[in-house]
Amino acid sequence: MKPTEPAPTDAGADERRSYSQEQLEELRYALDQAAIVAITDQRGLITHVNQKFCEISGYSREELIGQDHRLVNSAYHPPAFIRTLWRTIAHGQVWRGEIRNRTKDGEYYWVDTTIVPFVDEQGKPRQYLAIRHDITARKAAEAKLREQTALAQLGQLAAVVAHEVRNPLAGIRGSLQVIEGGLSREAGERPVIASIIRRIDQLSRSMEHLLLYARPQRPMLRPVPVSAVLAEVVMSTRAALGSDCPDIAASGDEISVSADPDMLRAVLLNLLLNACQAGGPGAVDVHTRRLDDRGAIRILDRGPGLPSDVRERLFEPFV
Repeated sequence: MKPTEPAPTDAGADERRSYSQEQLEELRYALDQAAIVAITDQRGLITHVNQKFCEISGYSREELIGQDHRLVNSAYHPPAFIRTLWRTIAHGQVWRGEIRNRTKDGEYYWVDTTIVPFVDEQGKPRQYLAIRHDITARKAAEAKLREQTALAQLGQLAAVVAHEVRNPLAGIRGSLQVIEGGLSREAGERPVIASIIRRIDQLSRSMEHLLLYARPQRPMLRPVPVSAVLAEVVMSTRAALGSDCPDIAASGDEISVSADPDMLRAVLLNLLLNACQAGGPGAVDVHTRRLDDRGAIRILDRGPGLPSDVRERLFEPFV
């Protein structure tokens, strides 16, 4: 009986496998250098992330593995958007779109995303590969362009308002003052005329704000004692709200800053009025503090806070 000889090996096949493995490693390295990569199982739980994902999200690899992408969800997109995404990839189709995520520190970032399902023999997804590219800078530039376009349109509107509304209003106000001057002190029409004049003044101030926003003025900086400005603002707030004004408690350091006093006064009045109208119990605190070469002003109310949809649009015009 002859001894069993070892089966012949296919050296060429081994070489091809080795070469294919090397190619795959090179492709993986190139992809990791160019994109943010994550792999999830069929349930959406993360099984792999590359270093770029960790860098942009602020999470470590250990914090991400086993979690789903709700960990970086910014709550910006409506539920229907997310449902469409999952419906698409669950049917084995590739999904492409732009998503806004949130880092561990609460900062927002945008990613251009492609999600590719890998399917089994039955055509059902067994895992998903997400390839993303950071487009935060591009989205910021687009938002800036939209804002500039809106401001240009607003400037045209402001010019029309100034010419077609403000000047006639001034004429109406002057005529009402003449009529008021010709009435006796006891005349019943005087309160009505006074009320109309006040409303005209309110409308004029609103138009001034519109014109100021559409055609911003250059700040006239000079040393401003903050406590003096705050005292004026507190007085104006109490006068504007009357009996509805809560207690306002002012405290802190005496500080002087380089600022435009009119613009500073307008900002503080806006903040304080909003704080007083927030509806929370107790006083509204106004606190000043010296911080090296800077001054900090804090206005604290005890209201419910801003809803998330308002918070997202907080610095848009006239929000």
